[in-house]
Formats: sequence, structure tokens, C-alpha cells
Amino acid sequence: MLHLIIVKTMLLNVFPTKVKCGVIEPSESDLEASLSILNEYWEHSSRADYGLETGWSTGSQRGGKELFDHVELDWLTHPIMEAAADYWRYDLNYRRDWHIYMDSMWANKHLEGDTTGPHCHMSGGRSKSHVSIVYYLKKSEHAGNLEFKNPLEQIVRMCPLNEDYDDWARDTAHHQGISYDWQEVDAKSYDYIIFPSWLKHRTQPSKGDRIAISINVAGCPVDPAEGDFD
Repeated sequence: MLHLIIVKTMLLNVFPTKVKCGVIEPSESDLEASLSILNEYWEHSSRADYGLETGWSTGSQRGGKELFDHVELDWLTHPIMEAAADYWRYDLNYRRDWHIYMDSMWANKHLEGDTTGPHCHMSGGRSKSHVSIVYYLKKSEHAGNLEFKNPLEQIVRMCPLNEDYDDWARDTAHHQGISYDWQEVDAKSYDYIIFPSWLKHRTQPSKGDRIAISINVAGCPVDPAEGDFD
């Protein structure tokens, strides 16, 4: 008598990093006013004069990291803070009794081939950021995407990986197709991506014009003298 053996398998993605995406579309007048403000900053900046940027950035200019002070950008700052607050409380399960505020906001302009190098927005005492956001004010579908570095990459590299999964030639191909090194997030104009500030990221080389607005959101106890901070 034959016995049928049924084997069921399941693959679980344990402890994934939560990254949230959404869309905020400006009106024509909001877009025009926003571009006018950003262009004024960029006219006084130079290529590669801010951080790991090869293009132009408002971050190098006085007030260029406080773009939230411009009321013309309220169409973006108000809804993006609501999205960041939801992400903070319900997706990351961060302290709900903390005051959440926008710590910095700047914009980068990339032309053909421009990139933002690998970095994160949380570096010990050098940063107050806990949640970060990238908003694409201008980006075609194939203009080059944001990539996140696998936080477990150092551990995965210690494993006996098969050659087709661990192709050392990735260093000459901008890490394309290597699933444990970097993962890209596809986006287009008016899309935003919210992620934990500790998560390292970079951009693929731009294949056209690309304007990205970066935002850091931080939190602190409403009253530092009260509460349990263990």
C-alpha cells in the first residue's frame, strides 16, 4: 500500500526593514512657486559643494536646509509630516508620547550621471534624525532610483554563497542585480519614500533631470523631566 507524503514549505522574510511609499501631487501653481524658490538657491551654489552630492544642493546655502520655513512649500510639508507621524507611531512603533518635528529639509538637483553617495542620516551625536524622507519633485520613471543597503550584508557575506548570487563583478556594474547588497525602490515624480534614518542609502546615476527633496524628522520627550526613559 502506497503512502502519500505531503511536504509543505514556507519561506518567511524575518525582521524586514519597513519602508513606506506614497504620493503627494502639487498643483501647477504650487509646483511653479516651489521650483522658483529652489532655483534661487541653486543659482548661488556649485556642483558637488554639499556632502556626497555630485549635482547641486540647497544644503550648501544659508537657510537651504530649512526649506520648511517657506510657506510656498506648505503643500508638501504639512501632508508629509502627517505621513511621517503615522509611520513613526504605527509602522516603526516609536514612542507615541514624544514630540515629532521636522529637523531639516533640503533639495538636490541632478543632471545626467549625477549621484548621491552612500550615507545615512543617523550618526550618533552628529544627527537628531530618526525618520527620513525623499520626495521626488521631478523624476522620470527611468531617471535612476534610490537604493538601500542591506543592514545584514556584512553577515550574509560570511555565508558560502553560490557564484551566481555573489558575483564580485557587481563593483563594476553599480551593484545591479545583487539582492543582498542593495535594493532599489522604483519611484517617479511626486512619489515619496519614508524610511528609518539609520538605513544606509544612495542613488543610482541619473539618466536625466532629477529633483529630490530630502527631509529629516526627529523626536524628543515633550517634557524631558517626566516619563520613563529606560
